[in-house]
Amino acid sequence: MEKRWIVLQGRPLFYRCIVGQSRQDRLPVVFVHGLGVSSRYFQPVMRRLADTCDVYAPDLPGHGHSPATCRTRSIESLAQALLEWLAAMKLGPVVLAGQSLGCQVVVEAALRQPACVDRLVLIAPTLDPAGRSLPRQVLRFVADIPFERVALVPRVAWDYLRMGWRFVPELQAMFAYATEDKLPRLNQPLLLMRGEFDPVAPRRWLDEAARRHGAAQVKEVAGWGHAVQFSAPECVAEAMRPFLVS
Repeated sequence: MEKRWIVLQGRPLFYRCIVGQSRQDRLPVVFVHGLGVSSRYFQPVMRRLADTCDVYAPDLPGHGHSPATCRTRSIESLAQALLEWLAAMKLGPVVLAGQSLGCQVVVEAALRQPACVDRLVLIAPTLDPAGRSLPRQVLRFVADIPFERVALVPRVAWDYLRMGWRFVPELQAMFAYATEDKLPRLNQPLLLMRGEFDPVAPRRWLDEAARRHGAAQVKEVAGWGHAVQFSAPECVAEAMRPFLVS
C-alpha cells in the first residue's frame, strides 16, 4: 500500500494506492469514502482486490490528510474535486466505488463526466428517502454500532476529530442530495451492496434503488453493518470481482 500526494490547483491531495500487481487490461477501481471519514477504512478491501485490478482511494478535500478548500461543502463540489483528481492522475475510464456518502459523490461524478466512469459500485448508499431526517439518521447510526468491528472506532474517530466543524455542512449536503432521483439518469452498469444488518442502508432502499436504475445488481454480505467493506473485506472483494471483470 503506497501513500502519495498530488497537487491540485495549488493544494495537496492525499491518496492511497496499490498498483502493478494485477493484469494491466483491467480497469482501475477508485474507492470514495463517506461522511467525515477518509480513505483509511478502505485499506483492507483494497489489499484483497489488488490481485484483480489497480486500486486507489483519495482523501477528498477537507478529509483525512487532504486540506480543505474554500469551495462550498456540497456533493457537487466533492464530485468535481474527484473528477479533477482523476484528470490529474490520468485515470479513466475507471470503476468508481463509493461507500455511504461516497456513493452520492460517485453518482454525481458519473453524471457529470460519464466517459470517465465505466461502471459504479455503491456500498451502503445514502440516503434512504425514508430516513431523510437527522433524528432518524442518528438512531440508525446508533443501531449500527453492534454490527461493526471494534477496530473501526479509532480509525473513524481520528477522521472525525480532524474534520471538526466541517462535518456539519457536509451532513447537510448529504440530506440535500436526492440520490434516488439521480439513479434513472445513470447509463453505467451498477452494483449495489450492503451488510445484512445495516440500518442506514436497508434492503428495501437498495431494492428501490435497483428499480430506479433499471438494471442494477444487488448483493448482500451476511452478518455485518454499514461499514461492511471494512468489517468483511474478503466478502466484499469476492462480491465485487465478477462485476469488475465482466
